[in-house]
Amino acid sequence: MTTPVSYTVWRCMRRLEVLNKHFAVGTKVCYSSAANNVAPSITVKPSIGMVDEKVNIHIRGLATRQVVTVVADVIENGMKFESRCIYQADNNGEIHNFSTESIGGYFKGVEPMGLFWSLKCLAAPNQSARLIKKDVSTPMKFNIKVYSDAHEVPIQSNDHITGTKVERLYKKPGVRRIPLTGKIKGTLFIPEGDGPFPALTDMYGGLVSLIETRAALLASHGYVTLALSYLYSEGLPNQLYEVNFSYVTDAYEWLIEQDFVDKNRLGAVGLCFGGFLSLALTSIYPQIRAVVNINGITISPEHGNIVGHSDKWLDRTKVYTTEEGVVINDIYQCENPWPIPAWQHGAKILAIIGEDDKQVHPKWHSFFYEKCPTKFKENITMYRYPGAGHMIEPPFAPHPRAVTPGRKRMQSINFVPEKFHDEDMMSGGWPEQHAHAQEDSWEKMLSFLEENVKNVRH
Repeated sequence: MTTPVSYTVWRCMRRLEVLNKHFAVGTKVCYSSAANNVAPSITVKPSIGMVDEKVNIHIRGLATRQVVTVVADVIENGMKFESRCIYQADNNGEIHNFSTESIGGYFKGVEPMGLFWSLKCLAAPNQSARLIKKDVSTPMKFNIKVYSDAHEVPIQSNDHITGTKVERLYKKPGVRRIPLTGKIKGTLFIPEGDGPFPALTDMYGGLVSLIETRAALLASHGYVTLALSYLYSEGLPNQLYEVNFSYVTDAYEWLIEQDFVDKNRLGAVGLCFGGFLSLALTSIYPQIRAVVNINGITISPEHGNIVGHSDKWLDRTKVYTTEEGVVINDIYQCENPWPIPAWQHGAKILAIIGEDDKQVHPKWHSFFYEKCPTKFKENITMYRYPGAGHMIEPPFAPHPRAVTPGRKRMQSINFVPEKFHDEDMMSGGWPEQHAHAQEDSWEKMLSFLEENVKNVRH
């Protein structure tokens, strides 16, 4: 027999039942995301690695679908560079850089290495500053921090919910770095081990002449690499078209005479004017098996005269400026341009071309290929990258569309009119496309050098 329940008691029981359901739902919404009340954490693997190595970033312990801002920063040459992106955690309160889409900040979409290639200088007068690691013997030290909510502007507070540190290396431990200060100027990098090793010359463009980053990285991949300076040092010229090509050939001949160099496995790599010099070396020395030309000029104004460069064949009226900076890619004008015959001894040639290059027009790479004799055309491999600019460097390096060389360096580029000496120099390229070009071209370049230099049979 059922005991009757008064209406008042029934109402109280009913209200308790409703409240119980309400709190149960609330508990599920608030706490299901942070399983076991785990505090937010971030791990980066590897925490110490090479700059051309991808990293895996994993953030845990967030609330379901929580929005956070991830900020990376590094200080080099007294300047702070920073990047940021905005992520939304998944239903488990986790973020993975290889699968989670950035919904704001300096890049959008799934960009695993976006925090590195999107770095920008924070100092207002140096917003076009180029991030260059000058001391490649030390790591680049990054801070990576996670902040609650979305922040599109730099965060002044240090109230981050989790963070970590990451070190990125250009030079592997064991690679020897030897500065050269005698007749030959530059830096020699020797891989770990006894050798003899395959060897490369590596040259950058006229605004900087000597940068060690790519050479250190190539040495870390097993090549003796000479980062050669040809401007701005004691005994060297300060004007681009006063470069002494015999100095470059002397440096090359010195390199191949070293005991630790395998004379049967030689190559050359160059960017911009360094690309031109690398093609010129290859046209003279049959020992060079392969050359990589990264956005380098491919022609000379004098038929049969490789070293006949002069600013007289450059049309200064073609130099112009935009809101972003000075553009020089239309300056090369001569009646009968002569392609540097880097193919004539059978060398393999790799051309890496940014289609938005504002310093060397992409058409000169087409001209180079068209003028190559049919029997050598199969030795030329060309990769064209739409949206990429002039300075295609090793992967994940940040790339400003324009750089600030300063008046002194702008004066050294003979053909730039004086009225432009205080302006930025355009490089071109758009961040996402340029970053993808750097990643892809580096892999292709390493494969090219491995096949045609490192693994060739004597």
